[in-house]
Amino acid sequence: MRKEIAAAVETAALAVRRTVPGGIANVGSTPHGPRAAPAGLPEERPSGTAGPTARAPVRRTVPGRQKMPLFSGRSALEDAARRGTGELERIMSLDGKTLATGGRTMFLLTVMASCALAQSLDALTRRQEGRSMRASSGNPHNNDDNLKFDIGETREIARLAGPGKVLHMWLVPSSMDIRYPRALVLRIYWDGAEVPSVETPLGDFFAVGNGMRADVNSLPVKASSHGRAYNCYWQMPFRREARITLSNESDREKASCYVQIDWVQLDGLPEDSLYFHARYHQEYPPEFGKPYTVFLGKGRGHYVGTVLSSQNAIGHWFGEGDDLITIDGDEDITLQGTGTEDYFNDGWNMRVHSGLFTGCTIFEPRAPDARVSAYRWHIPDPILFGKSLRFEIERVGFIMDARGDVVAASASRPDFWSSVSFWYQDTVAEPWCPFPPYRERVNPEIVLHLPRVVYSIRHSPEVTIEVHPYNRATYTKTWFRAANDTVGAWVEIPFRVEEQGQYSMSLFQHLREDNGIWKVFIDGRQIHEAGESHIAGGYRVSLVNQLPPERINRTLDFFNVYRKDEHEDIVYGQRREAKIGLFRFEPGEHTLRLVCVGANPLSRHPETGQPGYNLSADVFSLRRLPFDHIDAWVRRIAEEAARQDR
Repeated sequence: MRKEIAAAVETAALAVRRTVPGGIANVGSTPHGPRAAPAGLPEERPSGTAGPTARAPVRRTVPGRQKMPLFSGRSALEDAARRGTGELERIMSLDGKTLATGGRTMFLLTVMASCALAQSLDALTRRQEGRSMRASSGNPHNNDDNLKFDIGETREIARLAGPGKVLHMWLVPSSMDIRYPRALVLRIYWDGAEVPSVETPLGDFFAVGNGMRADVNSLPVKASSHGRAYNCYWQMPFRREARITLSNESDREKASCYVQIDWVQLDGLPEDSLYFHARYHQEYPPEFGKPYTVFLGKGRGHYVGTVLSSQNAIGHWFGEGDDLITIDGDEDITLQGTGTEDYFNDGWNMRVHSGLFTGCTIFEPRAPDARVSAYRWHIPDPILFGKSLRFEIERVGFIMDARGDVVAASASRPDFWSSVSFWYQDTVAEPWCPFPPYRERVNPEIVLHLPRVVYSIRHSPEVTIEVHPYNRATYTKTWFRAANDTVGAWVEIPFRVEEQGQYSMSLFQHLREDNGIWKVFIDGRQIHEAGESHIAGGYRVSLVNQLPPERINRTLDFFNVYRKDEHEDIVYGQRREAKIGLFRFEPGEHTLRLVCVGANPLSRHPETGQPGYNLSADVFSLRRLPFDHIDAWVRRIAEEAARQDR
């Protein structure tokens, strides 16, 4: 057994020695004879063979394209061999089976992955080069050690003298602008370049789009504290200088940010070191029948990641579009996918999760205005290019009309998409797309911070209106509560609409263990009379705008049913954006009324032990939807479908 594993290690090391940009070279023998060496490398024949070898299909390579293994597989394997094969036997058991030809490839890949991890830990046992450095917002005088940003202000948060490499960035921003993840913009400039190699809204860089927040737990980026603490582990080498800026492009609120940037100062960099890039792109509004452009690259490098976000214009499933990747100007598509969720390595729909290389951080129910964010890191499978790379995804999916009838199962959709592309390149790349201003990156939004407008909130006599000075779960630090112990009590929030249109209404709930269940009224009408419900349980894809009133969930539960962090959730509660629905408003004064109808069975007042009927919240918002001419779009799809049927 040990001999077989040792032989496999040596064979895998040989494979790594044959590594080409297209992937690991074919090694060993097939049932039909020896495999050929990859194109561009001399063929190796077993001793005693003569004549041409049988050539297995090998991905085309580009002459002169650099070899860019993500880890030194050979050294990892040889280190493992030097330490002995017992460790590998423990990691990778073959259940006593011999290394049959059919299982050799999977075994080798598994061994190599295990060795890559072992190598990253084993490297810590050897002397590291360079000097550890940090750029930080900290100061030795007090705890007021975050950076302050006025409206529209850009600040340089680090200027690093090279050669060096950024290893880790930690950023914790805050702002009263509830879309601050889209308002704050990260830019990084390498080696004195005037154009940024990284230019992206902060939230999108960390895999959550549309100005939203969510926890992310992937290999190169992590967001914790309910999406408020950002960590980046992308490796970013530079030769002379790195300049990092952060901009508060909000036009309504100031911002702040805690900063730590860890890097290593080096004597020099390998000649083949590449520059890290990340660029934000959006296509608002979409063009009928056109795929979405994720990336357009020129030069030599490899593509390593995608964050894609959607704001869906119509209901039903949005992601039937294939990923289409063209490398180095190929006449035909080089890499053809099978569907949007397939590209993100999911299947049969998408669901919220976060993994090392793929995840879906936001996925709202399949209604109009459903927001989605997903990421894929091509760390184990970078897409290599020697001259150019074109990456598109078809914006294709199901089409429904206003009655809920499916017009087409796979047709052009009018969804608003945005993305961030991540890649390494041997030169500082020129921006391949313009960077849009803040007001083009977010929906127009009416935002009421309830502690700020508490004077205007009306209520029944049973209710006591409170503003509490601090709670770290809420966005605004201060938080609003309607203290109540009576079923039938009510609060009413007035708001003014200046522009006619369709609005998506949200209440940012502050979920606590003594809160009740409250029914929602818009301008004195129930939700099904005023518009379309988006409250959980009140929407079904097949019955848009057709649910009878008794089947619409018209209440919001303010009890913390999502509790997962015992300390944070018990002491502070949890903040969540609850979408109430879509409503068309005329200019003028309007009201949101909430009426207490009961309590969650688990809700209890901490002092009396009686059911909890309180209500607490943070922000009330109305986003004006940008989708115009949707009916005309759907009619065009229906007409094309009818012509095809004929």
